[in-house]
Amino acid sequence: MKVSPAGFGAMLLRSPATAALGAALLVVGTALQLDSPAQHWAAAWHCARIDTIVGLLNPIGSGVTLLIVCGTLALLGWVCARSRMGEAGCLGALAFMVAGLVEYALKYLVGRPRPAAAGPLFGPEFDSFPSGHATSVFAVATVLGAVYPRLRWPLYALAAAIALGRVYLARHYLSDIVAGALIGLVIASLLLRQRSSMPVAVQPS
Repeated sequence: MKVSPAGFGAMLLRSPATAALGAALLVVGTALQLDSPAQHWAAAWHCARIDTIVGLLNPIGSGVTLLIVCGTLALLGWVCARSRMGEAGCLGALAFMVAGLVEYALKYLVGRPRPAAAGPLFGPEFDSFPSGHATSVFAVATVLGAVYPRLRWPLYALAAAIALGRVYLARHYLSDIVAGALIGLVIASLLLRQRSSMPVAVQPS
């Protein structure tokens, strides 16, 4: 049985307690077993070509870029009378904001220092966990992929590349982006499920 990331997010919602435990074990396991190797891998693979690719992808994960994309879709949907496009933009923006609030709260509750290689200019930064970029891109990708299924896997591939770029740039540990991706998936899946229960729901193409 094939399960998409969005379907995985919906599965997590069916059993919240089991999902929370599984997600916690996944994140902790990643932190214990993979964070250090991933940092070494990122340092070993540094080269000009990958630097350029990551440099191009990284801004996509910022709040401004994603909000512009979602706002543009919402505006085009309204102007062109494309209700599905407009709703995709609005739901994407809502998922971005809600997931961002959860991510922001966790950052300052956990207070995890960023990787030492990040080299902050004004002292240590204690907002590494979870990754805001990963949270945002997976939240928006989940919504857009649900509305436009043919774009689902390219969107998730782009989201994964952007998230891994944060490890490459030594701004996050691998477990930070795993946690962020899970938050984005779950929040977006929850919003999509709530929307589908309303009289007029998003109809995928």
